[in-house]
Amino acid sequence: MFRQLISLIGIVAVSGLAAWPFVQSVPYPTIKRNEPTPLTTGDELKPCTVGEPGRLLASLYGSVKQELELRGNELLCAGKLNRLSGDSRLAFSTEPAGVTANLVIVIGLESVVENTNQEGLPTNLTILDQDNGLFFGTQGNGRCWTDLNQTSAGEASQSGQISANGEVYCAGAIPQIQGPGSVTVSNLKFAGHLVVITPELIPEANQQ
Repeated sequence: MFRQLISLIGIVAVSGLAAWPFVQSVPYPTIKRNEPTPLTTGDELKPCTVGEPGRLLASLYGSVKQELELRGNELLCAGKLNRLSGDSRLAFSTEPAGVTANLVIVIGLESVVENTNQEGLPTNLTILDQDNGLFFGTQGNGRCWTDLNQTSAGEASQSGQISANGEVYCAGAIPQIQGPGSVTVSNLKFAGHLVVITPELIPEANQQ
């Protein structure tokens, strides 16, 4: 159903240049294990093996050409859900896989309801090509959406995390930030985990 909606609306103009406070991606020159990621300071990219193994499937065309089909230890990932605002993001790094391009892909979601399956969530998508120092991002609403599924069963729930998987749809290419290039993304499917936070109980979160 959502695929049909995408085909009808075509390329939608970005509604603003200001990124959302929680899902704004910060352009780090490199992102490595145990260093700050495009989430918030202190988050770490770890092997995607918490609960069910994480995965990332995607086809990238344009300034970055890459076919991705990675799972578990082939990926690093991190995720966070703000219980109060519903803002969420998941980050995936292809670093362990040794693929052609060393990529970090950040999926920022708006209006996420904990432990609920949702369709058509507004999505801010950011892609970092670490090898070449290139950033691509939607920088706001109106270009990408996500169908999201969540479950709190099993090991992930016991460790304070919930499993999340879904598919991202984008209308048009993702433009390069401070550059002329762009990346077209298709068949972007993911699975990872979300750490649910309540910001007023975490002083650091109030400063992000």
